[in-house]
Parts: sequence; structure tokens; C-alpha cells
Amino acid sequence: MNKMMSPAAFDAQDAAAFSVRGYSMGAIRDGWWAFISSRRRKPNDDLIDELCIARTRAGKTLLRFLRKGRKTDTWDLISVTGDPLLDQELQWAERVIWLEPHRITHSEIDALQELECVE
Repeated sequence: MNKMMSPAAFDAQDAAAFSVRGYSMGAIRDGWWAFISSRRRKPNDDLIDELCIARTRAGKTLLRFLRKGRKTDTWDLISVTGDPLLDQELQWAERVIWLEPHRITHSEIDALQELECVE
């Protein structure tokens, strides 16, 4: 079941956008925008096998599929083309509610260096 919403189905005042950097998520390309709720809640079982943006305790913000880790209160972060990050402690995780394809320009790349992005 696809739980990704249309842009009209979520409250824009509750949304946060992240620029995707890199190519570890297959068809989701560098420069695309991923939108989530701005609440940034603790991960829960509703997020298992969902595409999420997650913030690790180590301070990395990543676009990944979530699975339960083997240790208590840990999560596995699964990419499409890269190695999984196993047993990660997460500060927060939110399901991606919208993806916006975007072809990034060189001037935008320079500006994005200053913003929080996800890998």
C-alpha cells in the first residue's frame, strides 16, 4: 500500500522539506525534494518498511527505509544501492509524504551547501 500523499492532502504549515543529496536511493535522485511532517517524532512500528527521513544520534540526517534493529530501541536504515546502517539509535524519524523531482542547478548546489540536507 502506498501511503505517500498528494501535495493537497497534507498541511503545508506542518511540512518540512529536505534536499536529497547523492544516489543511494535508486530512482530518487540528487536534488529532489523530500517532504515530511515537521513534528520530528520518535520512530515507531508504523514506520517499518516506510520511506522516511531519519536523524541518527550521531547527527546524520538520512533518507532511508526503516526496519527494526536487533538491539532495543535501534533501527536499521536501508538504502536501495548502498550498505544498510544497522542498529542505529535515532533522534527522530518521519515518513516521506511527498517527493518532488528537481533537476538541480550549479548555483543551487552552492546554496544548498549551507542548508540541512539528507543523504
